[in-house]
Amino acid sequence: MDRQTCFCGEDGIVFLHYASKHLCEKHFIRMFDKRFRKTVGVHKMLRKNDRVVVGLSGGKDSTVLLHSLAQLKKDLPFELIALTIDEGIKGYRARTLAIAKKECETLGIEQVILGFKKETGKSLDEAMAEEPSEKLPCTHCGVLRRYLLNKGARELKATKLALGHNLDDIAQTVFMNIMRNEPSRLARMNDPILKSARFVPRIRPLMLTPEKENAVYAMLKGIEIEHVECPYARFAFRSHVRRMLNESEERYPGTKFKVVNAFLEIEGALRKKYSKGAKMIFCSSCGEPSSQKICMYCKRVYS
Repeated sequence: MDRQTCFCGEDGIVFLHYASKHLCEKHFIRMFDKRFRKTVGVHKMLRKNDRVVVGLSGGKDSTVLLHSLAQLKKDLPFELIALTIDEGIKGYRARTLAIAKKECETLGIEQVILGFKKETGKSLDEAMAEEPSEKLPCTHCGVLRRYLLNKGARELKATKLALGHNLDDIAQTVFMNIMRNEPSRLARMNDPILKSARFVPRIRPLMLTPEKENAVYAMLKGIEIEHVECPYARFAFRSHVRRMLNESEERYPGTKFKVVNAFLEIEGALRKKYSKGAKMIFCSSCGEPSSQKICMYCKRVYS
């Protein structure tokens, strides 16, 4: 059999270098859907009658996540709502917002939009223009996004907040926390150490799906994707880690899977270590769960 054909004999449309095999369109989609459902099942991410809020940016990962959950919903009854955060990034966010809105209308899913401008008084562009040397854009954006996603999901009475983080994202996060010597962050990456009714549990059904495969799946399914990168991405430490991991993956196929699987193996031990003596802290300003007396959101918005 020609090495560029699928095992079924049809022409391969994608090569899985970590598995050394080609797959045709039919078997790639089947593999993708099966892996998505297996990830949800093995990690017990969803239950019948859950109320799931999807963090929908309009990018390929969150849009594929929305479609995959809508498909799963046919077999496992649960509610599905989309929550979009508009950071206010000129020339970028408006394009992905349009895609998010279109996909929600196509799938018949309710969409709620929260904006930095309305919620904090400043768009990301405005915040960076005022204090360019004081706040790194990705750090500032990350703090506000996480806060608003959790707050918005809770107000929508969600039992789960679904995020479109893929295999690449998780591998990068693992490396970033190791390089920063912050193992405690790894311990609570998938689930908070201490539970609170104010914190909506997060799930990441695409955590074992490579980023490139999300893009291929979107194209094969006719899902519109925007090929544009956030203009602030170049400032991020994550960009450096991404390049490093991509180079390793190129030389040693399967590296990203190994990094994520290694993390999953030690996650339990990390949680056990950092749960000892842990105490729940609530921000004295807004009342949200926090690791400090004043949460980072309030420090950045009100300081």
